[in-house]
This record gives sequence, C-alpha cells and structure tokens, in this order.
Amino acid sequence: MGLIAGIGRRVGYLFRRLRFDKELDQEIRFHIETRAEELEQEGMSQSEALAQAKREFGSDLRMRESTRSAWQFRWIEDLASDLRYAARSFRRSPVFALTAISCLALGIGANTTIFSLSTEMLFSKPSARDPQRLAQIWVGGGSVSSMRDYRFIREARIFDGLAGENEETQVNWREGENSRRLNTVRVTDNFFDVIGVPVAMGRPIEPGEADSVVVTNGFWKRSLGGDANVIGRKIILDGRPYTVAGVLPADHRTVTGFGFSPDLYLPVSGEEASVTLYARLPEGMTRQVAHDRLKSVCEDLDRQYPHTQENWASGIRISSVSGIDRFDSDDFIAIAAFFAVLMIVVWLVLLIACANVAGLLLARGANRAHEFAVRMSLGARRGRIIRQLLTETFLLALCGTVAGLILNLALSSALSNFQLPLPLPLQLTIKPDFRLLAYAITVSIVCTLVAGLIPAFKSTRWGINASLKQGERQVGRTNLVLRNTLVVGQIVVSVVLLSAGLVFTRNLLRASTMDPGFDTERTIWSSVRLVPENYPKAEKRTVLISQVLDRLRTLPGIESASIARVVPLNGHLTTGTGMRTDLNSNVAHVTFNENYVGDGYFKTLGIRVLLGREFLPSDRRGSPRVAILNENLATKLFGSTDPTGHAIYFEKEDPILIVGVVRNSKYFTLGEENAFAFYQPYAQWEGSEELQFLVRVAGNPDNYSTIITKAIGDMDSSAAIETKPMNRALVFALLPSRVGAAILGSVGLLALALVAIGLYGILSYSVSGRRQEIGLRVVLGAKPASILWLVVRQGLVLVITGIVIGVALSMALLPPLSAFLISGVRPTDYTNFVVTGIVLCVVAMIATVMPATRALLVDPAIALRSE
Repeated sequence: MGLIAGIGRRVGYLFRRLRFDKELDQEIRFHIETRAEELEQEGMSQSEALAQAKREFGSDLRMRESTRSAWQFRWIEDLASDLRYAARSFRRSPVFALTAISCLALGIGANTTIFSLSTEMLFSKPSARDPQRLAQIWVGGGSVSSMRDYRFIREARIFDGLAGENEETQVNWREGENSRRLNTVRVTDNFFDVIGVPVAMGRPIEPGEADSVVVTNGFWKRSLGGDANVIGRKIILDGRPYTVAGVLPADHRTVTGFGFSPDLYLPVSGEEASVTLYARLPEGMTRQVAHDRLKSVCEDLDRQYPHTQENWASGIRISSVSGIDRFDSDDFIAIAAFFAVLMIVVWLVLLIACANVAGLLLARGANRAHEFAVRMSLGARRGRIIRQLLTETFLLALCGTVAGLILNLALSSALSNFQLPLPLPLQLTIKPDFRLLAYAITVSIVCTLVAGLIPAFKSTRWGINASLKQGERQVGRTNLVLRNTLVVGQIVVSVVLLSAGLVFTRNLLRASTMDPGFDTERTIWSSVRLVPENYPKAEKRTVLISQVLDRLRTLPGIESASIARVVPLNGHLTTGTGMRTDLNSNVAHVTFNENYVGDGYFKTLGIRVLLGREFLPSDRRGSPRVAILNENLATKLFGSTDPTGHAIYFEKEDPILIVGVVRNSKYFTLGEENAFAFYQPYAQWEGSEELQFLVRVAGNPDNYSTIITKAIGDMDSSAAIETKPMNRALVFALLPSRVGAAILGSVGLLALALVAIGLYGILSYSVSGRRQEIGLRVVLGAKPASILWLVVRQGLVLVITGIVIGVALSMALLPPLSAFLISGVRPTDYTNFVVTGIVLCVVAMIATVMPATRALLVDPAIALRSE
C-alpha cells in the first residue's frame, strides 16, 4: 500500500508542481520566522534573530531539493532537465540542429512511408465484423468453387455463415449514349451479412435480391457525381436495370486485400457462376477444428457424388483473410518478399542518415572536449555526461521523427490518391494508426542509439588533463578518422543504390525504344466487351466480328484490321504439353505462348511471314485444323526442315497442319528470350465476350481512335469499347522497369542528398577545427589555391575511396537483378558505374564549395588569437 501511495504522490506532483513550490516556500518561511520569534523572546534583536534562524535552518536550496526528491520521479526530472539543456544548446547551434534533423527527417520519412505502404498492402484488415473470425475456404484443391459447392457446404452448417464472391467480373454500364466497362465483384446474397461489411449510405444487398447494387465510394464520387440522393437510383448494367441500394465508406477494404478496389458489388447471376468461399468461424473455433469438420463433410460428399470431376476432400485449406497468418500462401510470400526488400532499402537510407548525424555529433563532441573536461573536473561522472549526450541525440531523433511523420502523411496521401496504370482496380487507403506510432517510436530509439552511442563514448573517453589542453589535434584525431569512415560508408551504400536505380532507368529507356517484333507506331488496339446475355451463342458473336472487321477495313486510312484472343504484351496464354510431328514419333514437351488470331493479323501487326501463308477466312470451325509457328518453335520441332505442309500432334487430338512460319517477337514480357509461339485461327476457337480488335492505319493513330470507336459502337451500342494506340498500350510490359526506376531511383537520389549533407557537415567542421592551422599557413605565405586544395582534397579522397569500394560491392550484389532486365542491359555494365561516379563527384564538389570558401575567408589574426 505504501508503494502505491508513493507512486500516486509522485504522479500527483507532476500536475501540481507550482502549487507544491508555493506551499514549500510558505513552510520554509514559517519555520524560519517561528524560530526567529523564539530567539527574539530570548533577548536577540529582530535582525539578529532572523539571521540566526536562517543559519540554524541551513541551506534552503538544499532543503528544497531534498524535499522535492521525496515527491519526484527522479529520472523524469533528470530527463526533463537534460532536454531543456539540449534545447538551449541547439538554439546556440541552429545550423547543426537543422542539418541533423533534416537528415533524420528524410530517412525516417522514407522509412515510415514504406512501412505504411507495406502494412496497408500486407496486414490491413478488411472492412468486416470481427475479421479475425473470417477465413477463406479451399475445397477440391482450388480457391474457386462452384455455386453447387457453396450450397452443399453452407447446408452442412459447419460455420456461423458461408458466403461467396467472384472479384474477376466486369459489366457494361450504359451512361447516356455510351457504354463503359466497370470492374465488379459478384457476391452471394448473404455476403454483406456474413462478412459484416459496413455501409455508409443506404443498405447492403439483402437475401433474395437479384437487381440491387452497392457502389464503392470512389465510383459514387467519380461517376455518380457524389449525389446524396443516389439511393434508389436506377443504373443500366449489361442491359439490365439495377437499383442502387447502398454506398460503401471511403476507407472500405475488400476481403481480397492488396488494395483491390472494384466499382460495384452485384449479386451472383446464374448457377454456373464460380465463387471464392469465405466462412465466419463460430466463436472459439480454431482453423484446425474447422478444417477437420470440413474435411469430414467433403468426404461424405465424395461418397454421395462419386462421379464428380474432382474429389471434394482434396487440397482442403482454411486460411486467414488478414494478419500474419496469410503467409501460408505462396503468392502472399512473393508479395511480402518484395516489400521486405523495400524495407531493407529504406533502412539502408536511414542508416546513411544516422551516419550523417553520428559524424556531426563526433565533430561537435570534439569541439566540446574542453566543456566536458571542465564538467568532469567539477565532479560530473562520465556516465552522467554520456546520458546528457544521448538525451541530446534523442531530442534530435524526436524532432526528426516528428518531421518524418509529417513527410509520411504527405507521401501517404499522395500514394492513396495515385491510380496505378494496371488492368486491375487498385486503390490504397493508407492512414496513420497505432502501428505507425509504435514503429516511429521504435525508429527514433534506434536512431538515438545508432547515431548517438559511439559519439557519446568517443567524446568522453579522454582524461581531464588531456582534454583541458587546447586544440583539436590532441583529442580529435580518432574522431576525425571515425567521421571519415562514416562518410565513406555512406558513399558506398549510395553507389550501390544509385547503380541499381540507374540499371532500372536504363532498362526502362531501352524497353521504351526497343523493337518488340511488331509495329506499335501505326497500330491501334480496340478492346471490346459485349454484354454476355446479348450473345448466348457463338454464331451470333461470329457474325458481329465479321461485320465489325468488314466495316473497319472500309474506313478511310485503314490498311488492315484483324482480331486476336491475346494482345501481345498485354495478356498471357501459356500452354505446356507434349507434342510430336509427322517426321518424328518422339514426343517433345514444350511450353509455348498460345494465341488465336484472325486473318490479316500478321499483316496488321507488321510481323513478317517467313514461310507459307497467313490464316485465311476459310480457316474456320468445321475446316481442317491449321496452325502457324514462330521461328523458335519451328526450329525446335522441325530443325532445318521447312515445316509448312507437315503436321503436329497433341495428345489424343487430330493432326494440325502447319501453314506458315512467322518472325519471332515479344509475347508477354520485353525481357523474354527465345520464346516459343503457336498461333491458331480465331474462327476455330469458341470465343468469349471479350473481343480484341487490332487495326493498322496509314497515318497518326491518334487521329483514328474516335473513328474506330464509333464504327464499332454503331454495330452494338451496348458494347463497352476502349481504343488506344498500341504505343500507349504497353503499360503492363513497362511496369516492372517503371517501378524499379521510380523506387530505386528515388531512394538513390535521397541517399545522394544525405551523402552531400554528410560531406558538407564533415568538411565544415573540419574547417572550423583547423582554423589555427589555416591561419598559420596563411601567415607563412600559403596561397588561396593551396588552402582551397587542402579542403577539396579531403572531400575527394573520401568520395573516391567510397566509389571504389561501392563499385566493388555493386559488382557482387547487383547481378541477381538480371532476372528483371531485358536483353542488352547488364547490372555490371561499366556505364552504370561511370555515370554514378560522375554524379557523386559533382555532388561532392557542390558540397565542398561552402566549406572551401569558409577556409579562404579565415582571418589569420583572429584564428591565431581564438584559442
């Protein structure tokens, strides 16, 4: 009880310090005046009695300190005192304080921003009720189940609720005279109830509803004008009227995660639909228990329905939808590894910033050696001075963290508003939370220890007699070596980061200008999505395709037009199988890029036909199967023999006649080499509602996009059409290079800025500490050029040493980046290191200008008298 009372008394003192001091003054005065009255009664005069009473009472200052100590948390008082002293000290050295805080702010700002981005992408919780009780269900070895699976498992009543969604769906929204393609999520009618998704306006989709839609906040603002009366409004989707039932909050996060942000939520349509299953586990049920019960149910279903295509009980998994438990997925691990690399990179930048501050503190500590010696001679212990120095570093780290968090808020807001040029709808919702606060506190403590610990010990390790001697050369030689080592280390890390950023920048430039094997300058891509209900049979789509192609080919300025299932560098259809030829009975296992293309495809894209012919309009369903190979696949299967007229055989399939061989090109990525390609006629494929038309024009493609869109729209006004020149349709192919160049380039430039600050700081303090030496050199007749070279040489030695070590380290660390680069770009190309070295030298010269100028302005008389 006494301990608790003591703690309560000390806590109370923190909030009534002024009142306590006032009451203590009154009590001391009362004791002195009472004793003085007693002495007066014994015969002393009033003045003698008051003086005697004060002598008997003793030092009132010591009495105040002793009394306060019984009421104080001593360590808090000492910390507050040290912080006040540090603040006064920094007011006397504003340039030093601002430089150190700026370094830490840049490093901490970048670090916390990547942390916020990583936690949002990897650990954000979905907008759901009790998300820790939600789980994704895998049955039959896959993450996607049929509506039949959904109904059977739901009726087993293992869970408190089972819902399904399909996030890979689209609809055509009729907006006035035009149709737009929207990204949607199809959900079961109990989805909002089971998941517990909050709705900002209106209500969710309710059981039994088939024509209600819930819109996301972004779609409501962008496309519906933020209409407050939107609830109950009718919108036409895929030719059907839907009623807007609700609007989701601005910070809505899907159960899919990773920033996925669709436009609409619609009810699942049709019994043939496929969905991803999400279950709400009963209170207290573990995922292992749920797994065992689900497996038992699936085994019963396998016995009841033995003729199903795949066993229900195979590959059962129950995985979390949030938190670290999601790491059991291979895809999630790959994404997490990417962000782990980002975190390592920004921690390297933060270490550069800490090294900068450590160098500044070492220089400042050397200049304060005399102060520390005086304090120790007056009785201060070395540990007390080290604590004071660490407190000063902590104040710098605290100010840097606050500034870094402000930078974090600005960058996070920019990232949240940035729309990535991806085919998937991604929208980040980065907001500060307790995790960011905890991380920022941890970072500030780490910065305090990394930047302040070594300077604190180094600055106080000299004895009193040695430190009281004048001149930095007695006490600062080791500090100078350590500061130089820190700057060299910063330059080494900067060389690695700049070289990596330059590699990706060169990769982006080369990728943007390289020949992908087909024409991108005079080709236009028009992506069309048909309303599926309008084309229940493939024959109707075939008629429309023929009409559209005939119409496009008659337009002025159109040289040719065709259709393809996959547009090069914008999709991927890979097949791995065994095949043989009519010349060899041995089966070859080949993985190739497959595509279904129309007649005139190779002419339209400017891909040269080397042997044989293109596909003809007569190559359609019902006619003999034919195919065209690229050079690589033709050589793989037939060697030097002309493959035209020969046949290939897939397992248990009819022979396919080879009618042509075409030039190699790029298919999925710009970095692929020696890829195989296998083309079949589009008319021999069953097709889908997604149509990809390709058009070759005689002039500037920008002048034809509107004409082509109108021509296709006249054929079907309900179709959603997106038309753009092919040279603007390579976003997906260029994305890895752009991301690498943007991230590593930005981090490299930040590291370069920190290196410049660090180099400037060490040279400035070096000039300050060598004032006597410079003044003596001037007195002895040294010319300005020699004084200038004295400072410049010091900076150049550090930069050249750092560049040499950094290049050697880059040669060892950068080769793995080759997996992400196109042919012709090598991470260890000497051009990268030459450019990096030149940039660092230029920055070093800029950072050296002011210290060198200060050295020229040293007044010999003042410098020789200053000590």
